[in-house]
Amino acid sequence: MEVTQGLSRQLEEAIRRSNTVIYRRGRSILAEMGISNPQFNALLTLNEFGPLTMGELCKHLLTACSTATDLADRLERDGLVERVRDSKDRRIVRMHMLSKGEDVVELVISERRRFLDKVLLEFKSEEQAQALESFELLADRMECLDKDHPVQFVEVKDIKKRVNF
Repeated sequence: MEVTQGLSRQLEEAIRRSNTVIYRRGRSILAEMGISNPQFNALLTLNEFGPLTMGELCKHLLTACSTATDLADRLERDGLVERVRDSKDRRIVRMHMLSKGEDVVELVISERRRFLDKVLLEFKSEEQAQALESFELLADRMECLDKDHPVQFVEVKDIKKRVNF
C-alpha cells in the first residue's frame, strides 16, 4: 500500500500536537515541584532501567557525561536519587532512585493518565480499542524500523546541507 506524503505529514503533526499537550501538562506539575524536564527524563530512565552508572545514564539520555553529572547532583541534593558504590568494584557508582523520586514519576504519569481518561471518555468503546490498537501497531513498527535502520551520519549531513546549517 502506498503512503502519501500528506498522510505522513498529518500523522506526524497529530502525534506532535498530542505529545505537546501531554508534555505541557506534565511540565506544569514538574515546574511546581522545581524539577526540570531533563531531571524528570533521568528519573524516567532510572524508573525504566533500574540503577545505572553515569555512563549508562548518559547513553540513555543522549547527553554529555558532564550534563548528566549535573542532573545527578541536583537530583541527589533534592533527595530523589542516591549514588551507591558497587560492593564488588568500588570504582563503579550507580544511581539509585529513592522513594521520593518514584513518587514524582508516579505522580506525573498518573496525572497524564487521568487526563487521557478524560479525553477517552469522548470516544466510543470501539474507537478506544481502535485508537489503542493503531498506536501500539505504529509504535511497534517505528521501534522495529528504527532498530533495523538507525539514523545514519550521511543522512544528517544531507539534512544539514538542505538547511545550510
